[in-house]
Amino acid sequence: MSKKNVSNNFDICIGVITAVNGVKGNVKIRSFTESPDDISSFKLIYDENKNPYKISVVTSKKDYIIAGIDGIHNRNEAEKLRNTKLFINRSELPEPSNDEYYHADLIGLEARYKDGAIAGTIKNVVNFGAGDIIEIYDVSTEATLYIPFVKAQVPEVNINERYIIVAPAEELIAAND
Repeated sequence: MSKKNVSNNFDICIGVITAVNGVKGNVKIRSFTESPDDISSFKLIYDENKNPYKISVVTSKKDYIIAGIDGIHNRNEAEKLRNTKLFINRSELPEPSNDEYYHADLIGLEARYKDGAIAGTIKNVVNFGAGDIIEIYDVSTEATLYIPFVKAQVPEVNINERYIIVAPAEELIAAND
């Protein structure tokens, strides 16, 4: 199964404005999507306050884009947007194809070990740049556990049956709550 990186059920964070690029007010957007060019496929992108932005990609790199934002015409205006998280509405996403799912679809699923024992419930899937991390909440210990979202650590995802299989407990990392 393949996955697509999104972070929650309604407003999905697809990137963050990390810097201003040039005098025209272009911004550098660190992308949380599989391809930074995905950002340009959405009609509107929103900030945390649901203010809409229309973005036009100027340059695309491996994990970021340089983009112009409608209504922003100079460096000073763009500088005010530094560290702004950018979101899309989940309803604008295409339906996943067969055997695909969005990370948001995993939230609430039961996490099981290979032997069938329950590890907990999927709390979130977080992008840490180099990879994705699954947060599992273990009700019995009231602990949050982390595991890298890679095939070796998560060998099976079953969206229809609402569970995933994760690596043995000794390979999970406890959070310092």
